Amino acid sequence: MKIAPFWVSIALLFPRALAATESIATSATSTTSTATAPTCTSSLITSLCSYPKPDTHFAIASDGRPSCWEYCNAHPPCSFVIFSAGNPYTGVGTCWLYPGETFDESKGSSDCANPSLSVYSQPVCAGGSATTTAGGCAATATPSAIASVCGYPAPGDCFDSCAASSGASDCLSQCAKADSCSYVVFNPGDSSNSPYVPGSCWMYPNGTFEAGSASTCSDGPEQFVYKNVCPKPSSSSSSHSSSVTERSSGTGTSGTNPDTTTRTTSDSTTSAATGSTTSSENSAPASLSLINPLAIGVAMSILQAI
Repeated sequence: MKIAPFWVSIALLFPRALAATESIATSATSTTSTATAPTCTSSLITSLCSYPKPDTHFAIASDGRPSCWEYCNAHPPCSFVIFSAGNPYTGVGTCWLYPGETFDESKGSSDCANPSLSVYSQPVCAGGSATTTAGGCAATATPSAIASVCGYPAPGDCFDSCAASSGASDCLSQCAKADSCSYVVFNPGDSSNSPYVPGSCWMYPNGTFEAGSASTCSDGPEQFVYKNVCPKPSSSSSSHSSSVTERSSGTGTSGTNPDTTTRTTSDSTTSAATGSTTSSENSAPASLSLINPLAIGVAMSILQAI
């Protein structure tokens, strides 16, 4: 007779383990189904046999045309994109970007039997967001230089104010995130002197750009100057704003209607209770409530058999 409680406990514990497993599986399913990627479409402008290749920084391996459109969307400014077909059976190829340029059909040629270059217009994307280096300020995504110069001096403290950057957009984004940054000078890292290639970023904590400090360019501009249009709020101003908000909200009872307070509190309590009920729909206790009768029936059958 001492064996019966052991088997009864096993019968009662089994549904709990099953419910816990179901709960874990449900949580995993909910977590993995939240990520969504943008869906992009683009119109074919023309098919070419040749077109000037972009800088090596803008020729990206791609597993197909949709990926090429998504890459163009994620790296503005991109008004058109060229997909260079590779393997015709797998659909892979190379994605050519020309940031800051517009398509010029006169530069290309279509005099061949099988054109391998497909020129597409600026993609239109939905169902996701572009991945840019803009950070918390959208204005840094496609910055506009206030000056293009040569020979502008570096900041006095370059150890703390100079950094590597993937492009002018990233440079301005770093400035916007800094505790103190008035303007930046972006120095392209190769001979193309394009503001879209990797380079170095000089951040100036205060003051304004001084055009007289730059020298004359012998060829084209080698530096691009950008003003920080969305500086990070200082800690003192943030503290002051928080203090004002707290004082304006207040905790006193002057001018307060008790009935209104009671109704608001009641509504909040009801809302909180409703939210709690909703969030527990996929939890283990709900599963136990359905399985417990089965467990009790198994336990009773074991007792009767003994």
